[in-house]
Amino acid sequence: HLLSIRLEKDTRFSYFWTRYCKLICVTLFAVHTAGCFYFWLATHYSQTDDTWIGSQVPDFEDRSVWLGYTYSMYWSIVTLTTTGYGDLHAQNTGEKIFSIFYMLFNIGLTAYLIGNMTNLIVHSSVRTFAMRDAIHEILRYASKNRLPEGLKEQMLAHVTLKFKTAELQQEEVLQDLPKAIRSGIAQHLFRKTVENAYLFKGVSEDFIVQLVPEMRAEYYPPKMDIIIQNEIPTDFYIIVSGAVDVITHKNGTDQFLSKLMSPDMLGEIGVIFNIPQPFTVRTKRL
Repeated sequence: HLLSIRLEKDTRFSYFWTRYCKLICVTLFAVHTAGCFYFWLATHYSQTDDTWIGSQVPDFEDRSVWLGYTYSMYWSIVTLTTTGYGDLHAQNTGEKIFSIFYMLFNIGLTAYLIGNMTNLIVHSSVRTFAMRDAIHEILRYASKNRLPEGLKEQMLAHVTLKFKTAELQQEEVLQDLPKAIRSGIAQHLFRKTVENAYLFKGVSEDFIVQLVPEMRAEYYPPKMDIIIQNEIPTDFYIIVSGAVDVITHKNGTDQFLSKLMSPDMLGEIGVIFNIPQPFTVRTKRL
């Protein structure tokens, strides 16, 4: 039991398979112990013919011990699984008392096994269920409000990408860590990218150190509008990977202006000058 607890806490081993093996071992131990004790009752009863195995195999004491073990395990598993064929059953008072306690014990053991297996299965599927529910809600919302097909596809792509990159979102991973550790991780992840951006070249090192912890990573699928022309500026971005297209709307049509890649910036014009964003920025690659 102590070994299984240590293995469950050891991140080098899969929690699912460690827990699964533990449940199997607990079940086998219970079945083995009950079967052996039940066979012991039969061998120590005064009239061997009046026992659960003696009524089926009169000379079982003179036969191989593996025969008795096979019968014992068969009875124990049939009883544990509540199958109850009835071919092997208690014949005397001692066996009946033991069978009563064993069946009561099986109620708790079965509940323990089913509960743990359910938790393992649900835990491994909870993210899939959440994603399916989110997609279902988006489809229902889009249908109810008659949103354009392109906008609906952007919403679905964003939600799908959010779940795929959930392990990369540093806010969820780092929220319980001390500030110093969070700052160190941010410096490792973002500092070089910030220093390579044109807007921050030549600024003091202290300013970079203070700025980087305030940044956060975001992920966008292709064909997603990150910034919309004429919207109120709030954030600007430094591209770490992927590419975006800078587009302007004129006379009701989109006109391509340029393509940006790492370490280019986008949205900084609207933020710095506090004016509506002059361009639409649309992702080209993730």
